[in-house]
Amino acid sequence: MTTITLNCNSSGEFRSCYSEGHAEYAPAGSDIVCAAITVVLRTTLEVLLDAYGASVFADTTTRGTLAFRVEEGVHDRARLVYAADFLRQGLMSLQSEYPKHVMLRENIVD
Repeated sequence: MTTITLNCNSSGEFRSCYSEGHAEYAPAGSDIVCAAITVVLRTTLEVLLDAYGASVFADTTTRGTLAFRVEEGVHDRARLVYAADFLRQGLMSLQSEYPKHVMLRENIVD
């Protein structure tokens, strides 16, 4: 199972995300659930990197994990809320369709 933890502040702004594990829907390399999760996460990461550059920190060093966060000083509220909404909606949809393979957890961090 892939477990994703989404951390937002009380205003709904994205702060960080951590994903770990393999969905185990199919063998590695042909798992459509892992591929879908990866697309949602990496697209969000790329949009944040494009907007904030050095204020976004990503860790992709361990196979099967992806973690990224934005610095506290980033204040484009609309973009950060949208990033959180995009992740939440995409991952909730996958969790609904593949409940044995995807788990989304959310935390409020202030």
